[in-house]
Amino acid sequence: MNKMIWSIVFTLFAFVLVQNRYRLMNLILGQNQVRHFFIKWLMKIPYFRTKFIRQAF
Repeated sequence: MNKMIWSIVFTLFAFVLVQNRYRLMNLILGQNQVRHFFIKWLMKIPYFRTKFIRQAF
């Protein structure tokens, strides 16, 4: 019974997370330190670096 309750709670949590994914990303990336870290981390990956550079020019 306990496993069934956790499965239902997890399913509901995942559903709410998917429904609000863009709002959540805006909330997280709206903070300067987190955005700076995320962009710095992405620029270390060659694929994303070339995508950003091509899009900028």
